[in-house]
Amino acid sequence: MHFAAGYWLLALFLIPLLWWLVKAADRRAHDRAETLLGPRAARHREHWHPQLLGWRRFAYLAALVWLIVALARPQWGASEVQVTQRGRDVVVALDISNSMLAEDVAPNRLERAKAELTTFLRAQEDSRIGLVLFAGAAFIQCPLTADLGTAEIFLQMAAPDMISTQGTALASALSVSRDLLVSGRDPGSAGDFQAILLVTDGEDLEGAWEDEARACVEAGITVVPVGIGEETGGLIPVKGADGAGSGFLKDEEGQLVLSRIDLASLEQLAAVGGGSTFRVGLDGLAGERLRTVLERLGTRDFEQRRVTAWQERYHWFLALSMGCLLMAVVLRPRRLQTTMAALALLVTISLPSGAQGQILRPESADAAARGREAYGAGLYEEALQEFEIARTLAPDDPRLALAVGEALARLERWEEAEREFARARALSEAADLRAESHYNSGTVALGQGKPDVAVDQLRESLRLDPRQEDALRNLESAMTMLQQQQQQQDQEQQQEQGDQQEQQDQEQQEQQNQQQEQEQQQEQEQEQEQEQQDQEQQQQDQQDQQDQQGEPEQQEQPEPQPTPEELDKEQAMQLLRALDRDEQELKRSVQKRLKGGKNRSGKRW
Repeated sequence: MHFAAGYWLLALFLIPLLWWLVKAADRRAHDRAETLLGPRAARHREHWHPQLLGWRRFAYLAALVWLIVALARPQWGASEVQVTQRGRDVVVALDISNSMLAEDVAPNRLERAKAELTTFLRAQEDSRIGLVLFAGAAFIQCPLTADLGTAEIFLQMAAPDMISTQGTALASALSVSRDLLVSGRDPGSAGDFQAILLVTDGEDLEGAWEDEARACVEAGITVVPVGIGEETGGLIPVKGADGAGSGFLKDEEGQLVLSRIDLASLEQLAAVGGGSTFRVGLDGLAGERLRTVLERLGTRDFEQRRVTAWQERYHWFLALSMGCLLMAVVLRPRRLQTTMAALALLVTISLPSGAQGQILRPESADAAARGREAYGAGLYEEALQEFEIARTLAPDDPRLALAVGEALARLERWEEAEREFARARALSEAADLRAESHYNSGTVALGQGKPDVAVDQLRESLRLDPRQEDALRNLESAMTMLQQQQQQQDQEQQQEQGDQQEQQDQEQQEQQNQQQEQEQQQEQEQEQEQEQQDQEQQQQDQQDQQDQQGEPEQQEQPEPQPTPEELDKEQAMQLLRALDRDEQELKRSVQKRLKGGKNRSGKRW
């Protein structure tokens, strides 16, 4: 006989303890009855049959024993059968160069690739998986195996420090992967069922990969490139000796290195290798398109082994348990409470330990169940009340703190919800529960518009449990929101600086205009004064001329001063007319200026 779940047999050691507890309870009940009714207490009990009571309890214990044996799954009648496993061979070539540490996808390229590949491996139930890691060189991390759990463990160990030679040698990765697939073939078989899943950012620093891709096609191997990263690129963080961040990677000239995905090279590789291009974050590695590409490769028989098959016999012991339970119910048929107690005992034993705690504490479990029903129906206020009632009965249960926090978050009572999530983390050291608590805190912070807090909480949640796809998506949304907020702040600062500069320019322009107006006003005043002086001079000249013409000819002329040459009358008149023309020209110039003529100061403001 063989037991498939033999750990259940340990529960048989509790049967003697249970029998002793029942007998102790009988003795206490008997003593209390004698204290109340005296030595003849047994005669005052109606329908009291001590022997029947003993047999009923024996039936309950026997039902419990047989149920435990049934849960242990007894098996006998072994036989050997031949199992043939059909499937395909897929080698995952993962880039672990330093450029895979860029954080243009959350949390970084390498961790995102690990998460996507983990989901891919769990969906490949009919395949053998191999793992090749490469950077400046390539090596086999895990040979072809049908044990996907082992392949997943080797995948999680991948890190850039596993290869000292840095770079992205696609040719070396394709060569090592091709050799691994060819060595796993049966003699004389074709490679139509084999593929290389090349996960990289596409930055080929070594070259010569086209020849290797053609060699894979000639060997019947399909190359499926999977790109990871953004076209905008990302900086490569550098860690110090203590593991803390120490800036970003720089080239020989001291410039920051910006790593970008090379989609053109991946498209060219897909064209040469006979596959299709995928991109992490858009297609995923567990989608229908990749599954269709792999199904086109076909399958083959790659493993045959003989295994021992045991016949399940637990149903016989389960039938004995049900028969003993029925006998116990029949021996005391007048009360329905006995039957319900037996059924409750049966359900208690058959459920897991967490559910047993709920049955042993029915009030707390009932309140929590009512809260879950109300939460599922969208009645969050009612759900919160029920969870609070359950927590009064079990104040140190971290899951109730999580439930209260989730109800408060639905009611948009963010601060109270965050306190409950922190309380849940303080009450429990379980990694899964703490991961869920950090995830809820990050989601609440994201709902409040606090992307920096959300990024910290979600990264901590992923550190505790990297397989959370929802946390990855929320982290990516939080990082996008944080980047948008930073851009918005930069735009507001630039706009504020532009407004200040514009205000200064306006003030300078106003000062220049005022100065120009003052200069124009001064120039107009000078021109008016000059015009007035000219008019007064003209009037004076006219008066002098009239005075000269009105004097008698016989008046004595003053004796002219001797000059080198004397002007005659005609020359004097020409000189006067010239002076008149100059005066008229000066008047026209002054009038033109007064009417708004062109500014002759020469300044431009």
